[in-house]
Amino acid sequence: MSAPARIAIIANGAPPETAGERAALAACEGCVCCDRLPPAGAPPLLAVVGDLDTLGAVTLPPDRLFLEPDQETNDLTKAVRWCRAHFPEARLDFFAVTGRREDHTLANLSLIAGYGRPAEVPTASGCFRLFMAGERRVAVRPGAPVSFVSFVPQRVTARGVVWPVEDLLLDSLWRATLNRAEVSTLSLRCEAPLFVYQPWSDV
Repeated sequence: MSAPARIAIIANGAPPETAGERAALAACEGCVCCDRLPPAGAPPLLAVVGDLDTLGAVTLPPDRLFLEPDQETNDLTKAVRWCRAHFPEARLDFFAVTGRREDHTLANLSLIAGYGRPAEVPTASGCFRLFMAGERRVAVRPGAPVSFVSFVPQRVTARGVVWPVEDLLLDSLWRATLNRAEVSTLSLRCEAPLFVYQPWSDV
């Protein structure tokens, strides 16, 4: 197969079942699963990566199984490493990283923010879009809820929201959440990776 431009990394959280998640998954051209089988509706399986301790007696082609016994990191990071080794130019989006345990949710989002590339993280309720440091325009719906979430302290400016975010120091996860868009395109400036979250009804 030709190199996929967009790969879904599928973790072990709540499977993608909402319309928004399914549409995002369908936009991917291949999937890499973290020590699990692909869920219904997933694009073609590229690999199952991890320590393979949760697959049980499932039979998969050997060329799709990649054992990574390193216990110093988790299966999500192992899957990212595999993708970058085999398809270094592909965009990576992340599914099933939320929805079961809140500690896993926070850990997974923090890891994704640290991987150093833009990504989308669809969840049951909405989508986290990850932006790298710099300035950009972000499409939104006027009146829509929008939150800005950073896992590292940084200053952020977001123009076009109801409650001002002007060179605001994000020194805690809650600091720029639960805002609302006034315009259709936000002007965003951030110093480090930043998640912009919107509910599915407003993406």
